[in-house]
Amino acid sequence: MVTERLKRSISIRKSAGLHRDPITVEKHMGSSALVNGKQLINFASNDYLGLAQDTEWQKTLSECFANHPPSGTSSRLVSGHNSFTEAVEQEFAAYFGYDEAMFFPSGYQANLAAINGLCSPAETIFYDKRIHASMVQALPQTGSTLKGFAHSDLFQLDRKLSDAQSESAVVLTESLFSMDGDQLDTETFHQLKYLHSFFSIVDEAHAFGALGHNGTGICRGLTEVAVGTFGKALGMFGAFILMPSGFKEFFHNFASPVIYSTAMPEAHAAAAAALLQKLPQMGQQRAHLAAISELMRSELQDAGFTVQGDAHIISIGIGDEMKAAKLAEKMQDDGVLAFASRYPTVPMNKAVIRISMTALHSTADVHTFVNSIRGWYDRT
Repeated sequence: MVTERLKRSISIRKSAGLHRDPITVEKHMGSSALVNGKQLINFASNDYLGLAQDTEWQKTLSECFANHPPSGTSSRLVSGHNSFTEAVEQEFAAYFGYDEAMFFPSGYQANLAAINGLCSPAETIFYDKRIHASMVQALPQTGSTLKGFAHSDLFQLDRKLSDAQSESAVVLTESLFSMDGDQLDTETFHQLKYLHSFFSIVDEAHAFGALGHNGTGICRGLTEVAVGTFGKALGMFGAFILMPSGFKEFFHNFASPVIYSTAMPEAHAAAAAALLQKLPQMGQQRAHLAAISELMRSELQDAGFTVQGDAHIISIGIGDEMKAAKLAEKMQDDGVLAFASRYPTVPMNKAVIRISMTALHSTADVHTFVNSIRGWYDRT
């Protein structure tokens, strides 16, 4: 029976410290979240600029959905595509430094579309072994020759590109990795691109809005295709793909997530247009985010922890899955909400406490976190 098998699988996961049971957030309050009636400083949110909690921004989104149709009604290839969304997508592309853009319901779907729509058995795909699960899931469906390279090891990528001598090489990576928090070495990546002439798809989901000039990320002018999400620093929902001129035609014809999905509504496009007016005004939030993230890294290192992360995602090495889960649980007693990232999100026995810093965090929040993890680490 399917049900019995699933129950056995859950039992196995629980015994291995790998069971997942989402908390229920009752309310977001600045840098904190109300969970089970208790206020916890939230280090598990990707609302990097605090935009999702901005009351003026919430009012703007409400007006967009009040004044524009809230449904796409059909796929883009039937009657779901409209001139208003087309115009906003073009504005979005220009803001981020690309020729064309396309909106999607989620980052997962956008990555599936980018890889499945653009890659085929004719390509050889070289991918960082720590790319997002959505990119990994898309790989087998392409029929491409697949060659992984060690995480962030661009020298190994160089060797593999040289050895393969592929006439149609595609490189998949991220600009700011979602678990480790390290940034792509853009200078070396640029050199390899010049040397090997590969096509690249870069996931900038955790960088857009928070990094680069006016939040335009760190790979502008470096990659042909970039994938971003609205649900992190950009304070709403959905995702987008940025691409060269003429590439929309490829997605309309070869990307099943586009062909067989209802188009994003006009109301969403109206919100995206408003966002382009908001992002250039958020330099102060970006500067504070960078400063508070640096403070957290420094204090954790001073406390003796093994820390990774070049920006607002910080990874604290724990190792054992059970210990990481218990540590995150105990820190809630101190009013801290943090996320224990375990297998299969990270390799087995490489569990981490993953911190998402936001522009809403204060120096006091950082001190509370460091004191909590330091206090519980040897007792779990």
